[in-house]
Amino acid sequence: MKHVSKMKKTVLAAAVATSAAVLAAPSVAVAEVSGNVGISNIYLWRGQDLSAGNAQVFGGLDYAHSSGLYAGVWGSSENDSDADGDASTGGMEYDLYVGYGGAVGDFTYDLSFVDYNYPNATDADFQEVVASLGLAGFSAAAFIGVGDYGHGSDAVDNKDNYYNLGYSYDQFGINVGFFDFDADSSDYTHVDLTYALTDELGFTVSKVVDSDDDNMDDANDTLFVVTYALSF
Repeated sequence: MKHVSKMKKTVLAAAVATSAAVLAAPSVAVAEVSGNVGISNIYLWRGQDLSAGNAQVFGGLDYAHSSGLYAGVWGSSENDSDADGDASTGGMEYDLYVGYGGAVGDFTYDLSFVDYNYPNATDADFQEVVASLGLAGFSAAAFIGVGDYGHGSDAVDNKDNYYNLGYSYDQFGINVGFFDFDADSSDYTHVDLTYALTDELGFTVSKVVDSDDDNMDDANDTLFVVTYALSF
């Protein structure tokens, strides 16, 4: 079984940013409720194809308050498999999250807690604390594993962490990610190049450029991703 998370943070952040405003009362702070749906030719997550070459369908709902607090749910199809080729997460997931973010001039910050759930494979459930900073097109994020993988007597400590550095200019972007696994000989680094043709249509080329795992031959293939997403 792979111990991995799947949330597409950029999709979630974009959904909150483009949400429709709802004013509760003249004296109450503005809050926003939004949704997003989309499809990709594969499920790309941190340099890996988690859908075994199959298409991914995803969507979410978000609530964002003008104070900076937000919460939401995001769900996706998937076809993740373990080292034996068996499905490890049951073909679907849903993620619950809550956080706080804001900006001071051009400097942005965000801190959130994410709960990843796999209804048909609950031994893969886990949580992360996510901290991110941004300035002048540059971004840095840390996804820190907390709690356990799974539940009850079969639960295993989650000590896996993931780090990402990125830069975006106009419609182009580059991201470098490093997955730091607690298990020996599992760490890897990947690079993603992105291009947003429109607000809805984007392209990504992803490549694992360094790995401690000699069995990651499939993950070392260059991945080409086309994503179409709508926000409402």
